[in-house]
Amino acid sequence: MKILVADDHQLIVDDILDELSKIVPDAKCIGTNDPSAILGLVDKHHFDVIFMDIDLDYTNGIDLAEQILAKYPHTNIIYVTSYSQYALDSYRTKASTFLMKPVSTEMLKNALQNLRYPVSEIKNEEIAQMSQGGVKLGLKIHKIREERGITTTQLAEQLGCALQTVYRWESGTRLPDIPTLMKIAQVLGVSLDELTR
Repeated sequence: MKILVADDHQLIVDDILDELSKIVPDAKCIGTNDPSAILGLVDKHHFDVIFMDIDLDYTNGIDLAEQILAKYPHTNIIYVTSYSQYALDSYRTKASTFLMKPVSTEMLKNALQNLRYPVSEIKNEEIAQMSQGGVKLGLKIHKIREERGITTTQLAEQLGCALQTVYRWESGTRLPDIPTLMKIAQVLGVSLDELTR
């Protein structure tokens, strides 16, 4: 998760960043007290969540949010302000929520747990590992199939799938779903654990 904290008071930025480091330690969090830097940072980092002050030095956080959402419509905007009169205006940007200062840990946790656009916690490294796991699984299927004297054609017939699908599994370019994996283990005469470890 990538988070921007934007407020023209550096102390508030630092406080929120400190709390976020405890609540979401794996998140990449950046803070700024310079309203003119916000749009550039958003273009550079494509934040999932932006904690935005509304009453900024020479601009308005709601106007900035509208510009951001025009380019990145699935950004979660969480307004943080001392002025409750902005609450109704803030919802024209479909904000995730509206927080009144001072912001507590509970308020931050609740805001992140109820985002308008939920953020996946799946990391690119995990996708890469899964892809590598697909290659490993494919090699295992190939090895056991050959040990059992089963041809790719026979395996495809017994599973009721296309021959090309078996080739893709064995090369690791495609992963079988769980029910299919169970069927493969059954046809090869091995346990699911044996096939996947």
